[in-house]
Amino acid sequence: MKKVMASGVFDILHLGHIHYLEESRKQGDFLVVVVASDSTASRNGKKILFSQESRKKMVESLKVVDEAIIGGEGNIFDTISLVKPDVITLGFDQKFDPEVIKEEAGKRGLNPEVYRCSPLDSLEPFGTRKIRKKLQEEGAR
Repeated sequence: MKKVMASGVFDILHLGHIHYLEESRKQGDFLVVVVASDSTASRNGKKILFSQESRKKMVESLKVVDEAIIGGEGNIFDTISLVKPDVITLGFDQKFDPEVIKEEAGKRGLNPEVYRCSPLDSLEPFGTRKIRKKLQEEGAR
């Protein structure tokens, strides 16, 4: 069984997330999605609306997801060591460097493939920041 790990905040679930998770699922047989903890999301400058438990519940309800977990309070490599994925997928806009991930995973005795997913081709605003901006604009009317 080829285990795939995807990760993100998933605060305002949108088509970009669905695209990322569907593309991630195609990379293996079992998709584990790591939902960022509230403290990790805040530490990385995210203004979250929904709690980590709510975000996890939303993600795990998606058909494409086999398992959802809340990420640890350390760094992503602690979670990678826990999940032991064969493939780690990155969203097209995630700031992680694939080479650093491979190197750090190797230090932990793991050798995952790292796959960068493609962006969703859409005319609609699908990124969380774009959705927030559109909602603010609509509220100002």
